[in-house]
Amino acid sequence: MIRLVLFIIFVALVSWGAVWVGANPGAVSLNWGGWRIETSVGVLAGITVLFALSVALVYRMWLFITRTPAIMGNAIKQRRSRKGYKALTQGMVAVAAGDAREAARQVKRADGLLGDPPLTLLLKAQSAQLSGDEKAAENFFKAMLENEETEFLGLRGLLGQAIKAGDKQTALEIARAAHEIKPKSEWLADVLFELESNTGHWELAAQSLKQLEKTNLKANGESENLRTRRRAVVAYGRSLEAQNANDNSGKIKWAEKAFNTDNSFAPAAIRLAQIYADENKSRKAMRLVEKAWAINPNPGLLEPYYQAAGAIDGMKKLKAMEKLSRSNPDHGETLLAVAVAALEAKIWGQARSNLGTLMENGSATKRVYVMQAKLEEEENNDTQAAKRWLQMATMAPSDPAWVCSQCGHGEKQYHTHCSRCGGFDSMVWRSAPIVTGLGAVDTNPNNPATLLLVK
Repeated sequence: MIRLVLFIIFVALVSWGAVWVGANPGAVSLNWGGWRIETSVGVLAGITVLFALSVALVYRMWLFITRTPAIMGNAIKQRRSRKGYKALTQGMVAVAAGDAREAARQVKRADGLLGDPPLTLLLKAQSAQLSGDEKAAENFFKAMLENEETEFLGLRGLLGQAIKAGDKQTALEIARAAHEIKPKSEWLADVLFELESNTGHWELAAQSLKQLEKTNLKANGESENLRTRRRAVVAYGRSLEAQNANDNSGKIKWAEKAFNTDNSFAPAAIRLAQIYADENKSRKAMRLVEKAWAINPNPGLLEPYYQAAGAIDGMKKLKAMEKLSRSNPDHGETLLAVAVAALEAKIWGQARSNLGTLMENGSATKRVYVMQAKLEEEENNDTQAAKRWLQMATMAPSDPAWVCSQCGHGEKQYHTHCSRCGGFDSMVWRSAPIVTGLGAVDTNPNNPATLLLVK
């Protein structure tokens, strides 16, 4: 609207000027080079305007002539770029769809159209991986390291290859280099923590974990219990690291840290109790086991408890177990541990009663039936009854073991990382899912998976 008003004002002023000049023609005289020119002001103004327009037109034509090649060149270049980026996009789609042939075709097309190798190196590497040519992919990733803009992508590609190949040490070195470039990358920080802990660099893993929580990168969507558990596992790992370095004070310090951080973390309780028992700190060992048993009973706690209590025979073990059972009297592990001790002490009635309770409440596993068979044989010398119980054991639920929640792999001992899939703190105490048969009869409560041949 304002422009329209200004245009109208401009036209009005020009019209008024033309009318005024027409009403006041005046006279102009020009002497130059022996020539004398006389005319009116209006004619001179008109000639001046025409001359200016002619000069402007010639200038515009000159600009058009001189700029046309560059304009046409830019148009062709933009067209090639559009086609190149389209090919690049289609190549990425082909990689995502797993179409190796189409990905290779599009990467060749994009590379020819764009003429900018850094842009297509990643697609070349991914296309090579899709075709199964890991060596070519590695070369492309390494070429990306030479360009500052693609260096991080190259490191990420090499990191993925190292992890896939199981070369954890190389993967750790690459992750550290990438972390220097992108220190705030949540994905990279998580990978770095996993690799440091998996390779036993627990002190560095603790620093990475602290950084993660400080910057709140891993906190999103996580519960406080999960973060507490992770801290406890790291402290547990640092205790193992200190033991390998013959650092006795560090071994105790970090085992205490692990247990105090998470009292329900049974491996920390078992480890610390065993350390106390070995250090002849019997009262501390027994108090710790009683505290841990009240929270999360685990048969691994019994050996250090008996050692601290000086329970070297069946009666002493039964007496110690009766004291421990007050911490958690109705738990299945308590009933089972008392039954084992009673059977060893030849207190048949107490052993039979506890085993019967476990069968009645539906918490009996293979070991309960095997113990019942042993009870029939030792108390009554009834081998036929013992065989019937052993047959029932083959159909009973598997005994608990440390089982990976990610891949189902079972172990007798807890490990911070699954030995099969490498999952961090994925081992949970539960019934093993894969049972290939019964092993030798063993009623030792500290070997809960002796009846299993866990793959």
